[in-house]
Amino acid sequence: MLQKLSPLLKFYRWVRFLDRIQHWKGLAHKNHSEAALELIDEKAHKNIHVVISQSENEYMWVHPQIVEFWKAMHRECSQRKIPIKAFEFLRTRERQDELHSQGHTNATAGKSPHQYGLAVDIISATKAWDLSKKQWEIIGEIGKEVARKRNIKITWGGDFETIWDPAHWQIADWKKYRFAYNHCVGNGIKIPEETRLRFSFLENVYEANRSR
Repeated sequence: MLQKLSPLLKFYRWVRFLDRIQHWKGLAHKNHSEAALELIDEKAHKNIHVVISQSENEYMWVHPQIVEFWKAMHRECSQRKIPIKAFEFLRTRERQDELHSQGHTNATAGKSPHQYGLAVDIISATKAWDLSKKQWEIIGEIGKEVARKRNIKITWGGDFETIWDPAHWQIADWKKYRFAYNHCVGNGIKIPEETRLRFSFLENVYEANRSR
């Protein structure tokens, strides 16, 4: 029984440590522990709708490190009984403009890493975006630790200076892929269809043009 509860107990200790850190910084976020408890849903894995929503992912043309990050993030949160799901990976230009017109994003088509398979939006599998700031901060810290352990250079939308977008995670240097993609499109260069070959090819295109 104690062995089964170990991940949760470690999680509680970590959240309490986070509270102390915030207190030392003068921010005094004393409710992170309560926020963490409300994130936990030990029955979510039995909810068929949650299970389906967590497995309906399409990874074609999504950067392998984004996929690796999402899968690791899902495992880490599952150990803590926090149900999450990937809401969106790759996004069409039309979808981006639709979200922009609805006021859900500041980025228009071509200016978001989602168009290039270089981002993922991760939300609660049971509460969607309806989380408190402290709950988002907890998920953000888990995600940053996941990325650090795997040496994945990723940026969390909760750290953006101009907008608070805590569901969003993107490859830190995503703009180099955008440059390479636009270069290929503008010069009629065919980009490979297979996902890993695609991003490897774009990296080579970027490096070749950067050295000129």
